[in-house]
Amino acid sequence: MNESGSEGMNYFFYMNLARQEYQVMLKKYPEIASLSPRELEVFSYLFSDKTLAEIAEELFITYSSVHFHCKNIYRKLGVSGRRQILIKYKDI
Repeated sequence: MNESGSEGMNYFFYMNLARQEYQVMLKKYPEIASLSPRELEVFSYLFSDKTLAEIAEELFITYSSVHFHCKNIYRKLGVSGRRQILIKYKDI
C-alpha cells in the first residue's frame, strides 16, 4: 500500500476512535449532546490553559465569538463558568 493509502486508513481509524470516545462521553454526560460542533470544539479548549483570546486565535474566530460560544456552553451545561466546567467534567 502506498503512503497516501496508509494515511487514509489512519484518518478513518482515528475518526472512528474519536466517535467511540464521544459515545462513551455521552453515556456519562448526555447533556453534551446539546452542544453544536463549534461549541464542542470550544468546550475542548476550555480544559487547556489557553485564554479566550488564544482560543479564538487557534480557531480563527473572534474573541467575541468565543465568548458567545462559552455563554451558550455554560447555559446548556448548567454551569456558571469555566471553573465549574473543570470541576464537573474533570475526568474527560
